[in-house]
Amino acid sequence: MADFTVSKSHKCPSCGGKLIFEPDTQELKCDFCGNSYSPEKLELMEQIIPIDVGEADAAEDDKCEVVCDNCGAVLITDNNTVSTFCAFCGSPAVISRRLQKQFRPQYIIPFKITKEEAAEKFVEFAKTRKYVPRDYFDRKNLDNIQGIYVPFWVVSSRCQGNVRGEGYKKRVASTDKYVLMADFDVKYNNVPFDGSAEIADDLMEAVEPFDISQREAFNTSYLQGFYAQKFNLTTEDMSDRIMVRMEKYARETAALSFHEYDSIKTGACAIRPYDLEQTYALYPIWFLNYRYNGGNYRIAINGQTGKADGYLPVDRFKRSIRLIAHRIVDVLCCILAILPVAALLFGLFMLGMHLINSGGFMIALLVAVCISLPLIGMGVFGNRFKFDIGGKTSTLSEMMTRPITRMFLKRRESYDRIYNESNMPVGNRPSASEYYDPSAKVNVEVSELFSNSENLVTGDN
Repeated sequence: MADFTVSKSHKCPSCGGKLIFEPDTQELKCDFCGNSYSPEKLELMEQIIPIDVGEADAAEDDKCEVVCDNCGAVLITDNNTVSTFCAFCGSPAVISRRLQKQFRPQYIIPFKITKEEAAEKFVEFAKTRKYVPRDYFDRKNLDNIQGIYVPFWVVSSRCQGNVRGEGYKKRVASTDKYVLMADFDVKYNNVPFDGSAEIADDLMEAVEPFDISQREAFNTSYLQGFYAQKFNLTTEDMSDRIMVRMEKYARETAALSFHEYDSIKTGACAIRPYDLEQTYALYPIWFLNYRYNGGNYRIAINGQTGKADGYLPVDRFKRSIRLIAHRIVDVLCCILAILPVAALLFGLFMLGMHLINSGGFMIALLVAVCISLPLIGMGVFGNRFKFDIGGKTSTLSEMMTRPITRMFLKRRESYDRIYNESNMPVGNRPSASEYYDPSAKVNVEVSELFSNSENLVTGDN
């Protein structure tokens, strides 16, 4: 009699309904509420242990909640701290009420820098941005800096990953392309995810990292004179964010394994986080809602390290001048590139006219044919005329077009870089190496397969 294995039954994380695997989408779908989950996401969510909400204890009797009527943000502070505006949206419509329920963190990182130091860190940060308006700095706005303990879920997890990609090794006139694949099993430690729906995730990631060696057991005395926000997002709510960040770190880990290549491009990536651990902590952040020309710009300063980042206004005049100047240089480069050809053609035209006026029409026609045939031949057979340069074969067409093409490619890259820089986005999250656990067992296997050789400029095989 045949033996059958009964598969593990999975229930919907949202409603507890039965999940059915859908072959067309490769996801599990709930018959009751209709939500769908990838197998990897479902496995991650099953590892998350819910944290219960506890009533405020005796040590928290002197705390109250400050609620913003405009954005709904809820902050916790002591009864002696007066709030006249919301730290998140800048609205003055705030009310105080008795602390109802408290989410006690497992640990806290106390503030290390003062309000005055945070203001200086903000000024230093803003002055590094080229396109900030000159009249942006108003000392009155700096008085609105508020210190807030932001709720973070701190996740540690091992991660199995498989990443495919392409590696490139540059030669003199071409580049060799390799198909790469990396299988690895690594651990990432103490990756923070803010548990606040009111705070932009990219802003919190931009002021990372935090030094957890300075963490302390939670004590309400650290909250004196500051605000603390209660989390309104759990790790279960943020499972998509966790998967996205782990996938990015998996790609970066694979890239570190491909160190012998001049450049790489990662492609398909599959990851499986496991042995997930989560802790709930409060991290110190100084917030500044800076008002300028009717706009509200939020700045965050790491209350432990002083790292600042945020959204800044753009001086459109400065930006336009910089981009126009770049385009003018592009036009000049184009003129310089075609000037020798134009001069040659003009010289040949004048020579032909002189010969015709001198009665040498047949001589002029013969000269024109002698000049045209090589040019036509180069266009038709240019890729067949090959020369050895530095041990690498190069065609005649490549030799003539490569310098100009490279110049215009570099000019295009330069323009894109200036355009993105002038938008002044917030900084990037820390790299995988910041949370990579070197003490944990690491298994990395890299396989390489030569694909082909491509021209550096045209991409022709």
